[in-house]
Parts: sequence; structure tokens; C-alpha cells
Amino acid sequence: MWKKLKLWLFPTEVEGFKFDPIDRDKDGLVQEGTPFERKVTVVKKATKKPAAKKKAPAKKSPAKKTVKKSTPKKKK
Repeated sequence: MWKKLKLWLFPTEVEGFKFDPIDRDKDGLVQEGTPFERKVTVVKKATKKPAAKKKAPAKKSPAKKTVKKSTPKKKK
């Protein structure tokens, strides 16, 4: 039963029917002048966001040299 309903709602094998027609004249109708003429809602395509600029690597300060602390030697 579901297959028949699906085929009735979405006729794929009928000549001239298109699932995703384009409304080129922007009047809200697709497949004009055919038995499949229907209204469409405009779906805006997602626009690509501009790529974020890469930040320059942070400049590191030169490594600090450490002086080894020496302890005074104990006299015996």
C-alpha cells in the first residue's frame, strides 16, 4: 500500500516530470505549461563563509640560560 501511495505522490516514471526543477524566471512556479505545474518555495542556498585568516605564529622569546647554582664545598 505504501509503495502505491509513494508512486502516486512522487511519479518518477512519468515522462516530463522532474523532481528538482529550477524556477529560472523567479515567479514561484515550476514546470509551467505541463500537467506537473506547481508552486515552489524559494530555498536559499547556504553561502560559504569567507575563510578565516590564519594568525601569524606568536613570536617566542629566546630561551633563558640558567646558571647552575653550585653549593660551596664543605671543608673537613
